[in-house]
Amino acid sequence: MINLYRDIWWEASTEFKLHRKANTYIEKILIETKFNTFIDDIINHIESFPLEIEKREEWKRKGNEYIERAILKEDTFKIGIIDYQMKKKFFKATKDFIKECREFDNDIDYEDIGQAMRNVWIIAIFQKIIGADIKFTKAIFGYSMLYPYTDNYLDDPSVSMEHKKDFNIRLSRRLKGEPIIGVNSHEEKVYKLIECIEAIFKREEYKKVYEKLLLIHAGQIKSLSQQETVSIPYEKDILGISIEKGGASVLVDGYLINGMLTKDEEIFAYGYGFLLQLCDDLQDVKDDLKNSHMTLMSQLAGKYYLDVITNKLINLTIKVVEDAKCFRGDNTQELKNLIKNNCIIMILFAIVNNRDFYSKEYIDLVEKSLPFTLEYIDTIKSKLKNKIDILKPKYCNVALEDIILYLIDMEV
Repeated sequence: MINLYRDIWWEASTEFKLHRKANTYIEKILIETKFNTFIDDIINHIESFPLEIEKREEWKRKGNEYIERAILKEDTFKIGIIDYQMKKKFFKATKDFIKECREFDNDIDYEDIGQAMRNVWIIAIFQKIIGADIKFTKAIFGYSMLYPYTDNYLDDPSVSMEHKKDFNIRLSRRLKGEPIIGVNSHEEKVYKLIECIEAIFKREEYKKVYEKLLLIHAGQIKSLSQQETVSIPYEKDILGISIEKGGASVLVDGYLINGMLTKDEEIFAYGYGFLLQLCDDLQDVKDDLKNSHMTLMSQLAGKYYLDVITNKLINLTIKVVEDAKCFRGDNTQELKNLIKNNCIIMILFAIVNNRDFYSKEYIDLVEKSLPFTLEYIDTIKSKLKNKIDILKPKYCNVALEDIILYLIDMEV
């Protein structure tokens, strides 16, 4: 499959072939206003948390009703094309995951939870693709949480290469089933996450699950060669590493649904993982350049405009999703459109956030396809932070974090 997607990548067109409805300036302002209103209403509702315990259930009901109406029924979040039951299960899996995170590590920050949550969402999408029931399991939790606990550790420039290699040697032994004891609290957590997978998929019955876990680990090890040394194109097989690491990551996602995949499902999973890896690399291009972390994007950034390679990524995304033969159910094209839209929006926002690496003509072209104005995108993070910063640490003597968890229907 590495060779398959290497060929597909080289054959992908370098032309801009994105055909999206262009939003007028007025339409973008309306979308921005709607999004601002949603955030303001949520913040106002949190601030209205009642002192009286008997009123809190009604407060939670109203908040959940508003959130579910905004996310599940409105088209603002672009998931209106999928049936209501899928959205409801998707939302429940998200809440179950956050609850599990809180129980596993009370000190984990929300950025790490968000990173792991994206993988939970990918698995939920994959469950829908192959006609499986959308549900959250201990194994899904274990694998998704390995992202912040392994990837972030291996990407951390403050950790020496020697420590990273030692960590990988021990992790490899643990993934093979050896009873390794963690040398510190961080490793102990990593091994507990592997235990979550083992609790659902017994090694003797589901050997392929652990074969695929070792594949992604091998990709992580190879990706260390992208770090600390500036390289030029063709000096190292950066493309092959990107395909292998990205492809294997979603391949594991597929196997964690029921322990097996068909050939068509494997092919799509590998391609989906590859294109998501390139999306990540595009989002992180500034940090990768700063840390001398070489990817397909960072090797070119600052030397050539990223217009052409981004066009290849867009066209790769469209091809991988449209050519997939593993989609089941009555609304397969709608689901394909949802996945494409999600990935394309991710790419478009990454372009805007890294527009120093693009030609002005290309940014003008991309701007037409965006739901927001460039000015709004530039300030959205700071505006959200300012809105959140006005919230108090406690309301009615209850911690803000506990109020948020209570709002999304969790015990605190």
